[in-house]
Amino acid sequence: MTAPAEHLAFIGTHILPHEAGLRHWLARAGLTPSERDDLVQEVYYRLLRQTGFDHIEDPRAYMYRTARNIMLEQIRKNRVVSITTVQNIDELGSADLTPSPERAVSARRELSRVMGFIEALPARCRAVFELRKVHGLSQAETAQRLSVSENIVEKETAKGLSLILKRIAEGDGQPRSLPVAEKVQHVRH
Repeated sequence: MTAPAEHLAFIGTHILPHEAGLRHWLARAGLTPSERDDLVQEVYYRLLRQTGFDHIEDPRAYMYRTARNIMLEQIRKNRVVSITTVQNIDELGSADLTPSPERAVSARRELSRVMGFIEALPARCRAVFELRKVHGLSQAETAQRLSVSENIVEKETAKGLSLILKRIAEGDGQPRSLPVAEKVQHVRH
């Protein structure tokens, strides 16, 4: 299954930055590293299967609720459940999802870093990416505003996301000019 560029953009921008927090949260619930890996994978799988993300007001909270619901489904399937697991699930349901001051500062730094990566994109790619992902224009609106085809908008959006995610994965501290010839990599599930 190849995920649409919109799905990858949403997940890369709004979900992926919170994965470490989710894993810590799941560890507090008593899940083993293997169980945490499986649950996080299931969260991403369910997000990739969605038809859209317009209904999600708080992506971080949505990701945590999805993980909690998966855990509850797994508990319902098991006939014997330890009292500790039930207690931990109850505690997770009331978790405070507001970011700590440190996390807020870190998020602002990461946003500045990503904005730098966007600025380093090739001109047309940057224009398309900003209209689609920063300003939220539809593919058709972006194509009309830039006088290009929707196919070009789709390709440039995917290219921009791919280049930005690559730079994030590389752990670059500073954005730099991105080569125009870099190819879009498709994520396969």
